Amino acid sequence: MTPPTTHTGTSARWAAPVHMAGATLIGLIGAVHLLVVHIFNGPDSAGEEVVDELSRRTPTALFDGDRRVSVFDLNTGYSVGMGLLGLLFGVLVISAVRAAPQLIARWSLFNLGCVVAAGGLCCIAALYFPLPVIVLSGIATLCFAAVLIAGPIEQR
Repeated sequence: MTPPTTHTGTSARWAAPVHMAGATLIGLIGAVHLLVVHIFNGPDSAGEEVVDELSRRTPTALFDGDRRVSVFDLNTGYSVGMGLLGLLFGVLVISAVRAAPQLIARWSLFNLGCVVAAGGLCCIAALYFPLPVIVLSGIATLCFAAVLIAGPIEQR
């Protein structure tokens, strides 16, 4: 039976705050999205009102074929769900690292998953979202990538 993995104290000092910063940025994107788009959004423009009305009147069948919702409902649900997932991704990553700091090791699957999640968000942001989301997700990706590539080496 192998003993639990540990990290050297000096090499891990910078990795945890950098990793936490990346998680915080992704969580912040999700929280701000929920606040700005779904809670404190102002009135829609005339063009947005037209699109909203058309999408409210356009029903679509879900996969089971039984339940029908509007395109507006689907778009709203996807948007709220993605904002919530972004927020909870940050919370989950921070909680995991606080409970198990050995997750932050060079080339760990955990770090790779964080890089892929943040990098995927950055790519989507570059295609569809405003500049602040692109910048924040890019910085988060760099934070996770730095830990993945140059973080502490796992010792057994």
